[in-house]
Amino acid sequence: RQAGNRQTGVALLAALIMMLAVVITLGNIFYRHQIDISQATSSLHGDQAILLAISGENWARQLLSDAKDDRNIDHLEEDWAQAMPILPVEGGTLTGCLADLQGRINLNSFSSYSSQSLKTEMAADTNGYAKVWNALLNSLEIVADPARVAKIIDWVDVDSDLVNSWGAEQVDYDGLSPPRVPANSLISDITELAAIDGYQVAEVQRLMPWLSALPDITPININTASDQLLVALGGSLGLEFEQMVSEGRPFSSMGEFHQFIAQRTQLALPLVEARWPAAVLTVNSSYFELYLEVTLGEARIEVKSIMDRAGLTEPVILAREITMVPARLPKPASSALDELFDDSSDPEPSENLDEDQSTETNNVQSACTMIGEAY
Repeated sequence: RQAGNRQTGVALLAALIMMLAVVITLGNIFYRHQIDISQATSSLHGDQAILLAISGENWARQLLSDAKDDRNIDHLEEDWAQAMPILPVEGGTLTGCLADLQGRINLNSFSSYSSQSLKTEMAADTNGYAKVWNALLNSLEIVADPARVAKIIDWVDVDSDLVNSWGAEQVDYDGLSPPRVPANSLISDITELAAIDGYQVAEVQRLMPWLSALPDITPININTASDQLLVALGGSLGLEFEQMVSEGRPFSSMGEFHQFIAQRTQLALPLVEARWPAAVLTVNSSYFELYLEVTLGEARIEVKSIMDRAGLTEPVILAREITMVPARLPKPASSALDELFDDSSDPEPSENLDEDQSTETNNVQSACTMIGEAY
C-alpha cells in the first residue's frame, strides 16, 4: 500500500511538472506571437506614415507651384508660409509647415569670396555675407573675429590656397585631434560647420536656426529673414533697421526696398544700394524646407524635405530626412503643432484692449518659426 502511494505521488508530481512545462511553452508562444504582431503592426504603421508624408510633400509642391503664386516675390503672408491644418487620417494625424531657406545665411555663399573681395568688403561700408556673419555672431554673444569667416571660405572654396593669413587648409587640420580633411567643396549639411577649425558643437547648435546649406550661392530674402538676422543685416543701425524692415515688408522689388530704406534713414539712394546690395539681398526665394509630422497608430515620424523650384514648373526634392519617433514618447512642446490651432489655449481677452494693442508688434513670422521647427 505504501509503495502504491509513493507511485501515485510521483505520477502526480510528474503530471504537475508536465503541466507547468506546457503552460510555460504556450505562454512563450503567445508572448512571441504578440511581439511578432506588434512588430508587424509597427512596421506597417511606419510604412503607411511614410506614404502619408510623401502625400504631404505633394501638397507642398502643389502649393509652391500654384499658378496664382507670384514667384517674383515671396513673403510670410503667402499661403505657403501658413502651417498645414492638422489633418485627421484613419488612425492618426498629419500636419506640417514650410520654411524659406533663403531667409537664412547660406554657408555655401561664402564660396564666392576671393582674397581681394573679402578684403574690399571688410574695409568698406558694405554689407556682405562676411559682415553679416560677424554681426550675427556678435548678436548671439559668440566670439567673432576675422578667422571665423576666413576658415569657412577656405573650407568651401575649391582650391587649397589660404584666402588670407586667418584661413585654414590641410596643414592646419593635420594638427587637430582628431585630424580631418577640409572639404574644399560645398557644404551638404549645416552640422558640417562643427568640423571647421574654431567652431564648437554648442556654437553650431545655437546658430542652426539662421543657417542653411544650399547647392548654389543664394542671396538672403529680406521679406522672410528673421528678426535676429535683420539686426545683423542692419550693421550699425541694428535694431532700428530690423524695426524699419519689419514694418515695411513685404517689398515687391529690391528697388522698392532701397527707396524705403533711403526715405526712412535719410541716406542717399546710391549709398543705400551700395550698403545693401542686390547681390546679397533679394525679395524672392527658390529653396524651401518642408517639415512634416505624421502620427499613425504605434508610429510617429518627422520628415524634413528640402525643395528647389528654381526655373522649374514644380519643385523637386533635393534631400529628405526621416526620423522615426516612438509614438508613446512625450511630444516636445517645441514641435506641438496642434497648439497653433487650439482655440482653448488662447488667453482670455484683456480688459485694456487698447493698451494691449499698443504693445503688439507688427512682425509676421512663419508657422515653422512660431512652432520652433525652423530648422
